[in-house]
Amino acid sequence: MSTVLHINNLSKNYGKVKALQNLDLHVEKGNIYGLLGPNGSGKTTTLGIILGVTNASSGEYSWFGEAPTAQVRRKIGAILESPTFYPYLSGEQNLKVICAIKQVPLTAIEPVLKMVNLFERKDDPFKGYSLGMKQRLAIASAMLADPSVLILDEPTNGLDPQGIAEIRELIVSIAQSGKTIILASHLLDEVQKVCTHFAVLKRGKKIYAGSVNEALAESETVEMSAPDMEALLHRAQSFTHLKSFQHENDKLVVKLEDGANVSDLHKHLIEGNIVLNHLTVKRKSLEKQFLELLAQAND
Repeated sequence: MSTVLHINNLSKNYGKVKALQNLDLHVEKGNIYGLLGPNGSGKTTTLGIILGVTNASSGEYSWFGEAPTAQVRRKIGAILESPTFYPYLSGEQNLKVICAIKQVPLTAIEPVLKMVNLFERKDDPFKGYSLGMKQRLAIASAMLADPSVLILDEPTNGLDPQGIAEIRELIVSIAQSGKTIILASHLLDEVQKVCTHFAVLKRGKKIYAGSVNEALAESETVEMSAPDMEALLHRAQSFTHLKSFQHENDKLVVKLEDGANVSDLHKHLIEGNIVLNHLTVKRKSLEKQFLELLAQAND
């Protein structure tokens, strides 16, 4: 994959406040990249800098291997704040206004309205849209110029569960069409369901970056029980990729080494004539991983 965004040693100071400190980041083509962190961690500052809204104090970044010129930024669609449209104009009329601003042909409107599932409501006034519909129209407006990259700041903020699910499905659908997506969010469960990669920021510093699958695989545990628990323990201990084990509520809980396969452990037990009556694979949620990363950063 080619690098879409390369950030090198990026910093931003507001007087004595260090909003961003020496950030390094790489986003590859096709990634759904999540920026995670508590309030004040530097997420929105980062997005503002790479969109040219805010100037960095030091460091550099490039888009598609090129300097961040106005021409290059035309390949990027973004929503940084709450969607703002003319309330008495319809959804389609609002997009016509944006087409005129972006110098995009009106023929681009119908495809994006269908993409965000608003084509049937295109003639309704914006003021009558639900919050989720307003957010979907904002995404449609960002997609009018067919950008290579879509940037979203808290795309599900304030939405109800149905609205969150709709935006999540839309983001995945857009990514599957070949777009790269960068989003900032505090809804960690949603990021876990949507993102392929993520970085955790705290007080302007990056404390973790990697793929979602790798981050969660590092914490895989297996909970097991059998009629003969002593035999289960003895056999499990002979599995070569066992990291640790302990008894919890009449069950054996084992942690596997990174990259170890649960099916191999099960096969090992069967070959030892161990019949299980319970087996559950537990993967740490991104939220728990996130909180542990923040706690480690305090040490």
